[in-house]
This record gives sequence, C-alpha cells and structure tokens, in this order.
Amino acid sequence: MDTLASYDELPYDSLPLPETQPDFLAAVATLHGFDAPDPTQARILELGCASGGNLIPLAWRWPGSECVGVELSRVQAEAGADFIRHLGLSNIRIVHGDLAALPADLGEFDYIIAHGVFSWVPPAIQRALLDVCRRHLTPYGVAYVSFNVTAGWARLRPLRTALIERTAADMPAPARVAEARRVLAELELEWTDPVLLKEIAYLKSAAPSYLFHEYLAEFNTPTRFSEFSARLDDHGLRYVGEAGPRHAVVELEDAWGLVPESMAGRWLDAEAALDEAHVIRFRRALIARADAPCARPPQAAALAGLAFHADLRSDDEIDLETASEQAFVNPAGGAYLVAHPAMKAAAMILSAAYPAALAYPELLASTQHALADYDAGDFDEAAFRDALFPLVMAHGVTPSVDTMPSVTEPADRPRAHALARLQASSSGWAASGVRHVALELDEPGRILLGLLDGNRTLHELAVVFRDVLADAGYEQTLETVQAMTHRLVWLFARQGLLTESPRSPGPQ
Repeated sequence: MDTLASYDELPYDSLPLPETQPDFLAAVATLHGFDAPDPTQARILELGCASGGNLIPLAWRWPGSECVGVELSRVQAEAGADFIRHLGLSNIRIVHGDLAALPADLGEFDYIIAHGVFSWVPPAIQRALLDVCRRHLTPYGVAYVSFNVTAGWARLRPLRTALIERTAADMPAPARVAEARRVLAELELEWTDPVLLKEIAYLKSAAPSYLFHEYLAEFNTPTRFSEFSARLDDHGLRYVGEAGPRHAVVELEDAWGLVPESMAGRWLDAEAALDEAHVIRFRRALIARADAPCARPPQAAALAGLAFHADLRSDDEIDLETASEQAFVNPAGGAYLVAHPAMKAAAMILSAAYPAALAYPELLASTQHALADYDAGDFDEAAFRDALFPLVMAHGVTPSVDTMPSVTEPADRPRAHALARLQASSSGWAASGVRHVALELDEPGRILLGLLDGNRTLHELAVVFRDVLADAGYEQTLETVQAMTHRLVWLFARQGLLTESPRSPGPQ
C-alpha cells in the first residue's frame, strides 16, 4: 500500500511509448522468425496502464482491436475511464485492480504490455506478472516485459543507497524528491566516479516521478538476463527477442542449418554476455508461451517482409557517391552514422515519407531510382540490406508491419482528429502522433491543436488563435501568429495528427 500511495502522489507521466506498440512488436518478432498476430485486429492487455496514455491511442488507431488496461491506482484508473468516456471509444476499458488477482473473464490476449512494472514490484508480484503472461497469451501471442538489468545498475547502486539513507522514508513522495535533489547536490561535491556524476547530473533535471521510483521507492530490483530467462522457463514462457535499441546483436558461429530449438541455449548465453560486455541497464524483452514456435537471433533477411519509417534529418549535404560517414539525427537528438550511399538515400526517402512507412520493395525501388538520378553507381541489394539492418536494430529506422498512410499536408480547413483535440484540452496529456510518439506542446500549441475542428481556413485560424492567445495573456501581432499557425499546423501534419474527413465509424 505504501507503493500504491507513492504512485498516487507522484504518478509517472501517462505517455505513448513507441517501443510498446504492437505494430512495432510484431515487426521485432518477425525479425526473430516469429509470426505474431495482426495488431489491427488484436486483443491487447496493458498491466500497470496508469491513466491510459499508452493504451488509449492504440484503441483509437485500431477500431478492430479490443484493449484492456489494468491499474492498481484508483485515481489513475478513474482518470483513464473518464477520458475514454469523453472520447466515446467502445473497444477499450480500464480495470481498477491488482494484476495478481485479475478478473476470471479477461480471456486471452494477442499482446500483453508490462512496461515499468517487473523490477519495481515485490517478488510475489513479479511471479504473478509472468503467470498472467502464461495464462492469458494466445498460442502465438507476445508479451512485452521491461526490467532493469544488473550489469548496468551495479555501478549505480551506491547512488540509490545514499539517496535512501539520506532522505526520510516517511516523507510524502514530492517532499522526499525535493530532499533528494538537495542530497544530489551534496553528492556531486563528494564523489568523483564519472558514472555516478553523470547520473547525478541527469537526475537533477529528471522528472520527479523517475527520480522517486528509480532511486527512492522500496522496490527497484535489477535482474540478470540469465535469471530472467530462467524465470521464463519456470513459468512456461520463452524469450522471443529484445524490443529496445541495440548497437550489437547476437551472431552465432557454426549455426548454419540449425533449427531455432537447437541454438536456443547458445543464443540465451550470448544475450547474457552482451549485457555484461555493453553494461546494459534496461531491457525490453519480448516473450511468448513455451509451446509457441521457437524464435532465433534477429536476421537481416527478414527485413524484406517489413515496412519502415524514420524521422531523420542531416545538416550536411548528402554524399551519395562515396561511403563517407554522415550523421542523421532524430527529433530526440539521437545521432546515427550512415556511410553506405544507398542507405543515405533511403534515410532521406523515409524521412520525406514520414509518418507513413514504406514497404521494403517500395523502399528498395525508391532508393534505386534515387541513386540512378544521381548517377551514383550500381545498386547492391545485399549490401543495402546489411546497411539497413544495424540502423533498424539501433532504432534509427523503425520497422513496422503496417504502412499506415496518413494525412501529410494540411487541408484548406485543417482538422485534427478527436483524440488529438481531447489530449490538447486535457491537463497532463501529451498529444500522440500516428507513430505513437508523444508530442509535448506548450500552451499556445495546445490551444491551436484544440481549435483544429475543420471549420476554419488557416487565415481564420490565425485570427481566432491570436484572440485566444491574447485572452490567455500571450499578446502577439497577427503576422507573428500567422507564422506560428503555419509552423504548428505543418508539425501536426508530420506527426499524423490531422485527418481529411470524419472517421467512419467512430467518434470525431
């Protein structure tokens, strides 16, 4: 109950999490030779769903799906249920309850999501979580379970210990976070370990919920991958693959011709060794029932059956003639070095198409045409695939099983879909793009998004927007507001927040 109280006092932000969405998880499963269910028609369960910021956009995007969220905090469960009522969705419900005592009538699910739960609950609840996965997964269903990893957390344990010892456990969570920030300033002067100092610098500006639940809460139990895989065995489950970004992947020697079952043990040992070698701190494991087909290490050849999207830019003039490394950067600031000319062309093509995804054959053809236009030499598909594979594994390019076309240019009378407009008008909610990326907006951005009901031209929007901003205390000239309106509406289009016409069927 102490843990529950702390989550009510300092809940995590309820945000869409791109790496948990079933469209992406199905693509990861494909790379591992596992055929996961169609996410657009799936039954989806999220354990610890908070107020539904991650689950509700999935139900909105896929009307043919059925979504269920389970949340122990009554405050957050009721907030999510209220949001669902306002949105008018009928294919989702949030259940207030304990994952260790789920209702008997839940049935089976194609996808189960448990993000930020496993390492932060007592052992009995960890066992219950894995039991839920075994009992409620369909025969080919997959579950996403994230957890902290011992290899990366070993160096950070002194920091957690110091913060716990130097702050009072009986303080309300917000007050204890404030006290912890004071302790961080002291530790920054006392300690010399560069790893700990880097973490302290991050924590000084991190969200209060992160600081509390990672460093002050009663439970944060990192786990070795070997221990986690052993627990899967105990619960009738098996490992499918890693859904987090990877800069190194397992490649088994002398594995040619082996069926997945024959290489499973070596693969799991190699995964554990990777954690130690790269000091991995956090895993996002994809798992399935033990009686499901056995997966295998990711294969570049499986890229041919997927689609891809990427939101990248480069400040350099792109060189398609030589294999010189050039940096491509995503909106979060992640940088990816690309040397292969065909891959550089593909990165530009994907970014121009975003938020839509291109199926592999379409990406291949577009890349070939781009190279031909620049007279950049012969195209080698095998080399291109080998260049694409590490970018996909590192999440510079995101794999998908659905191209998911969307409106990419504002109409004469721009209209945001109902989910985006409700998110914009609801305190604490982030707008969620079609690619399940949270779009954090300032107050003027929220105001404009809420105004996009399809009834005003851009000029009319700017006039109304200026007046609303003035009422809110933001005095701006019409010229300034027109430029802001144009910029923001195009941003909304790029994130897939706009629609051309009312959805049918479904609320608007």
